[in-house]
Amino acid sequence: MASLLSPRRTDPAIALEARVAEASHRAGRPAGESAQLGWLPVALAGGLVSSAAGWVLVAGTVVLGWLSAEPGTLAQSLQVGTQLWLLGNGVAARLGSTTVTLIPWGATAVFAFLVYRSAVLARGRVHNPVRSRRIAIATVTAGAYLAPVGAAAVVLGNPWASLPRFPTVAVMICMAAAWGAGKARGRGAVSGWGARTAGVCRAVIGAQLTMVVSGAALLATGLISHFGRVAALTGGLDAGIAGGVALLVLQLALAPNAVIWAGSYALGPGFSVGATSVVAPAGTQLGMLPGLPLLGALPAGGVTDPTQFWWLAGGAAAGAVAALILVRSRPPARFDGTSLVGGLSGLLSGLIFACAAWASGGDIGSLRLTGLGPRLTPLLVMAPATMGLAGMVVGFVVGLARQRSS
Repeated sequence: MASLLSPRRTDPAIALEARVAEASHRAGRPAGESAQLGWLPVALAGGLVSSAAGWVLVAGTVVLGWLSAEPGTLAQSLQVGTQLWLLGNGVAARLGSTTVTLIPWGATAVFAFLVYRSAVLARGRVHNPVRSRRIAIATVTAGAYLAPVGAAAVVLGNPWASLPRFPTVAVMICMAAAWGAGKARGRGAVSGWGARTAGVCRAVIGAQLTMVVSGAALLATGLISHFGRVAALTGGLDAGIAGGVALLVLQLALAPNAVIWAGSYALGPGFSVGATSVVAPAGTQLGMLPGLPLLGALPAGGVTDPTQFWWLAGGAAAGAVAALILVRSRPPARFDGTSLVGGLSGLLSGLIFACAAWASGGDIGSLRLTGLGPRLTPLLVMAPATMGLAGMVVGFVVGLARQRSS
């Protein structure tokens, strides 16, 4: 019986030829690249498909509303849907003689998520991409998404003056693409400026999430307390099944705006629902309002119930969360240093919330239906002051506790 280690090959050329073929097959596929499609076509297709999918979602919702009321033709409803899709991308919508600049940030968030997923798919075509390749993936994906938006705005004749918030939406889309392109399976250790920047980002995000929770709780409380008014407004529209679905989608798209407005209420300045309407803890004055059921959560006009002032704790909690996150992420320091760091984190968080509040406002018409959203001038004072002061106190307490325990 022959040994298992003895060669049995009768034709070495065949074995050599097979090895050459395998080597040539490996040489034909670039290392780290997919055999089917590279990252470039996937990023291009992903951005374009995300843009088309967003248009289908918005236009489909408008068509549902048209089926329930038929206020025009199908072509007109699709044109309105295109204008509202542009509105979700930061371009003012022109609906007849009315100009709408109030961005439905719920729809914009859906668009950003689609771009994020497209960037993730494109990144999956490259194994451990270098930084320049990740930047290229994010740029191509975001550019492919934004190109149809610009083309539609030009074709429909939207002037440059109708782009007041387009840069804000474009930055959000680019950030979503960059997040998807830079998504990694593991996390490496960061140090130096990277660790400090990460700590500041976590602190600011924590404060914004606290304000979102506070605003959502306030909005939910208003909806529950005035459920009868909300139901009456919904029944008065008599939208039917298709129209009811379209109305629900519209209100969900505006829900992030309402949460930020409620957060401004929790900080004290409140918000306006038109030129003659003010909603604030100090008092409410309501004028002509759109017949949107979501607005049924607004308090009645006049002097506000004193219990509403408890909501002012939301802004202080946001500053405290920012300071706690940032101070705990830094090396131990004296209480005066931690107090300064906590105050600065709250101040920065308040300024960023004020920027988000500016982006959440806009117009839905002319005359009394202009200037909807948080009252920016008082908010620019109250948000940084409230969060900064709370952050300073929390930083002082944490630093003092650390000093006593050491």
